[in-house]
Amino acid sequence: MRWKRHLANLPLVGPLLLFAYRARASAATGLGPLREYARWLVASRELTNYTYDLTERNKRHLAWFVSEVAGIAPAAALGYIQELENDEDLRAHIRSAIQSSPDGRFSDREIRFGRRLGWYAIARATKPGVVVETGVDKGLGSCVLAAALRRNAEEGRPGIYYGTDIDPKAGFLFGGEYAKVGKLLYGDSVESLLRLDAGIGLFINDSDHSVDYEAREYAVIESKLAGSAIVLGDNAHATDELLRFAERSGRRFLYFREQPDRHWYPGAGIGAAYFGH
Repeated sequence: MRWKRHLANLPLVGPLLLFAYRARASAATGLGPLREYARWLVASRELTNYTYDLTERNKRHLAWFVSEVAGIAPAAALGYIQELENDEDLRAHIRSAIQSSPDGRFSDREIRFGRRLGWYAIARATKPGVVVETGVDKGLGSCVLAAALRRNAEEGRPGIYYGTDIDPKAGFLFGGEYAKVGKLLYGDSVESLLRLDAGIGLFINDSDHSVDYEAREYAVIESKLAGSAIVLGDNAHATDELLRFAERSGRRFLYFREQPDRHWYPGAGIGAAYFGH
């Protein structure tokens, strides 16, 4: 810091040298995303809901997040994360669905789960009887959650998945053995939620990301939640609606921030409203 003060006191040349120093320091951070953006433009075909891996450190952070929310040991949470990463049957199913669907032209062949690793780990740890996800898009999250439910069933704890989306063509990845543990409900998500019965053990909000719509979903499902239900929000980095829901319903709130690995998108995260363990 001393030499920087010295430069600042030099007439004319000092400010110029400090400007050059600041430009070099900021370029190290600023040019990285630009390089990743250029690489992504050439290599990726995705138009929305971008997929990416998480950094190894970020996955360890996620394991501790899951540990707190689901009430399991961090090592067990990390084990579930790795279980999904190593699920070659699921990866093969997703690749096959991408190749066989006209909408597959907007998906990358490399399967990257991002924050869905956390969804999977929480579903495996808590073994909910009913899982609901609003806003399925291509159906990647649907497949991930169905994979968790299939493994839970193998352990004697079956469950069912419901996904909602307003687009009647959404969810093209959701099929085969994975579709046998759930179904997609097309139409307005709030209206679909109104028709569901009580007993939701895990709810994931990922549909219309407007503040009002997110709040409406939480209001509708509150009376339909099982006693120890966990509510996850995909929009907690942008709104306070899940935080308000947690405070209103006597739950705790926690937020996990994604750190994408070698991707220009800064990431989103997982907000969780849950009861302490």
